[in-house]
Amino acid sequence: MKVLWFTNTPSLAAAHFNLPVIGGGWIESLEARIVQNEDIKLAIAFRQGDEKLQKIDGDRTTYYAIPQKRKSKAREFIDRHYSVMDDEEMVKYCLDVIEDFQPDIINIFGTEDSFGLICKRTEIPVVIHLQGILTVYEKKWFAAQINKWDLIKNSGIKSLIKANSLLHTYWRFRKASHREQKIFSGCKYFMGRTDWDRRMSSVLSPDSKYFYCSEALRARFYTEQWNKNTAEEKIFVSTIQSNIYKGLETILECAVLLKTIKKFDFKWYVAGIAADDIIVKIFEQKIRKKFGDYNIILSGRLGMRELMDIELNADIFIHPSHIDNSPNSVCEAMLLGMPVVATFTGGTGSLLKDREEGLLIQDGDPYAMAGAMLDLVNDPVYASKLGMNARLRAMSRHNADTINSDLTSIYSTILKGTVTEKKQ
Repeated sequence: MKVLWFTNTPSLAAAHFNLPVIGGGWIESLEARIVQNEDIKLAIAFRQGDEKLQKIDGDRTTYYAIPQKRKSKAREFIDRHYSVMDDEEMVKYCLDVIEDFQPDIINIFGTEDSFGLICKRTEIPVVIHLQGILTVYEKKWFAAQINKWDLIKNSGIKSLIKANSLLHTYWRFRKASHREQKIFSGCKYFMGRTDWDRRMSSVLSPDSKYFYCSEALRARFYTEQWNKNTAEEKIFVSTIQSNIYKGLETILECAVLLKTIKKFDFKWYVAGIAADDIIVKIFEQKIRKKFGDYNIILSGRLGMRELMDIELNADIFIHPSHIDNSPNSVCEAMLLGMPVVATFTGGTGSLLKDREEGLLIQDGDPYAMAGAMLDLVNDPVYASKLGMNARLRAMSRHNADTINSDLTSIYSTILKGTVTEKKQ
């Protein structure tokens, strides 16, 4: 079976293209497992470079680096202002890859990029592995009570002129969400792992078929295990992206409450966001508090080992996002056996059972977050029990052999169904 993936990362091709690797990721883990199947010949295509389409034959995988078309500075300037996307150019490159590799089935990871537009341009069956769903994310973009004026006044004249501001980022995001709806309408097969993404696909693509398939996470998270000894100073950790809908403001508001209560000393590490990030400035002005004044350490992007060292020494993992499908950061914390407090939004309710494998709270509620954290700090035995239960759930859900079996079975089912349709 010849399988072609379109991904938003170079996966294990990073070494071939001399690209920086920050501890791997779930697609890399999946590739490492799937290529062990002797009956699968895999190719992976991804955005990389600005020259011509490149093809590299790896040890077990063929890689295609799809270039982003070079433009004049004037054209780039205009395109940024009008949120022009390279959909047609990208689809043409994708069709070139398909023509060269001649796959039996195509697996696209995510609906965020233009890859999914090929569904209506090829006879080869396409299945999309759902990640985030922009159509809903766009509706949550301003969930942190930030408005467009906040984005404008904190952007600076240069970024507004160059169309690099957060407001322009939002406009591009909104346009991508409209493209995503076209992708959904054109695709017949989807894979996902939560009730939320299953329900979204049933609405956005009513005639499609949905398959369950979990994700293979980074290997080190399976072998390490959390076993925090109690200490006077409590350590909290969160991993979030630099987006205003990821709940960074709730972390600050919660930390203010915890410091006011004065029940214990703490440090709160936030990986993924640096201290000089523009959203840090926006939230500090909005809340009129400084992150550094409330023991919040904005660590920026961390490598896997750095992140694991913090998590293994932390008391609680907190996920504050206003919207998510199945955040890998939560899944990895569960694999380690950490006590988790997460917002009950999007697909998180499918990841853990409230009060059995972690604590779920409403998004944007710093009081409930602080209260949940107090519950776990005040009862470390209960916290450890939640962590152990979470680890058992995650080890089963993210079992690499099961995922490999599920994925290959999905491919076979789709191919058999396609053959049947052609005969009819």
